[in-house]
Amino acid sequence: MRASCLFSFGFVWRDNVSAQTFFATPDALLVKEVQFEQANECYIYFDNPSGDSLQLHWRLVESNLPEDWDADLCDYGLCYIGIPSNGLMSTVHDTIQPYLKLIVQPGTVPGATWIWFRVYEEGNPDNFVDVFYSLYTPGTLSTDTQQEFAVQVYPNPASDQLFLDNKQSTPFASRITNTNGQIMWQGMIPASGREQIRVLEWPNGLYFLQTGNRTQKIVVNK
Repeated sequence: MRASCLFSFGFVWRDNVSAQTFFATPDALLVKEVQFEQANECYIYFDNPSGDSLQLHWRLVESNLPEDWDADLCDYGLCYIGIPSNGLMSTVHDTIQPYLKLIVQPGTVPGATWIWFRVYEEGNPDNFVDVFYSLYTPGTLSTDTQQEFAVQVYPNPASDQLFLDNKQSTPFASRITNTNGQIMWQGMIPASGREQIRVLEWPNGLYFLQTGNRTQKIVVNK
């Protein structure tokens, strides 16, 4: 029996977005409950709005897959046994969407995993999108619930530096947007670690820190 979780996500992790020619939509972080002893299929699609030829390369950045979980990966072109360190998709044109498909089959013990991929244009590694899978089984505290208590933000309001403290033993993919939805910062907050963000050049106003489906308000006031 296959349990299908079909999603599209986008994660733009860069300071200069002017060269970006492809997108994953609408969000980067897939938080999903997956069923025991089933092949749970989860897709991430990528849009090519230019319509020009596009060939995407991907690489595995980090993963903490439990030992009793099986996971295989397919991209637009090939399916692999397990999750290789990298791969190259077939070239696409027009409205064809390349994708990553993660097929995860948990064992019988509650658990959770997060897997981070970087996808970039072949021959142009500076043009990339980062995407994340955060999956958990029934009976496991969801990533969203953990994040509700995990990330502390200070000082708030902030004027120069902003600190994000992760109180949990699991890294969290996070991002900060302004009220127009523009991404000001995004990255991984390391397990039991701290992320320092310079906000001195940001305009005064309201911002939002997103970790999973939880959102915290941040005020910049210099």
